[in-house]
Amino acid sequence: MVAAGPSSGRSSYFDTKIGAQATIVLPGDHLVSSEPDHALVTLLGSCVAACIRDPEVGVGGLNHFLLPDDRSGGEGAGSMRYGTNAMEVLINDILKQGGSKSRLEAKVFGGGNVIDTSASETVGDRNARFVLDYLRREGVRVAASDLGGVRARRVFYFPTSGRVSVLRLEPKAVREQELRHKAKVETAPRAGGVELF
Repeated sequence: MVAAGPSSGRSSYFDTKIGAQATIVLPGDHLVSSEPDHALVTLLGSCVAACIRDPEVGVGGLNHFLLPDDRSGGEGAGSMRYGTNAMEVLINDILKQGGSKSRLEAKVFGGGNVIDTSASETVGDRNARFVLDYLRREGVRVAASDLGGVRARRVFYFPTSGRVSVLRLEPKAVREQELRHKAKVETAPRAGGVELF
């Protein structure tokens, strides 16, 4: 397993729901793995996770980003909390582990409207549109997607097989977490990462 991103102390556990070892991927982070029968797990509200793998070599990973880009024009544009960087870093780490860009496949999840449901364009809408546009531009095939709506999602991704299990949750289950994330992103220093959980 290749650990990358701000979370140095990763939380791994045996998940009885899926009957497998699992590692949690926090917001603004990503993880690449080639371990068989090992799941990468994340909890999404308006955030998006891209699950990308090379099926031929059995290596893949998952990222979890909060916003498509840094609209402030600040120095935080290189942070993993923004999709533009999160996607590039995840794909590059898969390629470093022997993956080939021409064989990559993606499954994308999240973009739920859990905190700003009355807005004409929600954070979830922007995140969902961004990830699909990014993958199309990069020529990465989207094998599956579950984006939008009003539900939060807990995603279990097995990078070696590409199998994904999604548990849909009521919005109130993550609304407060989303609001805390939003406040931290807005107040975090632009040049550094922020640990949100």
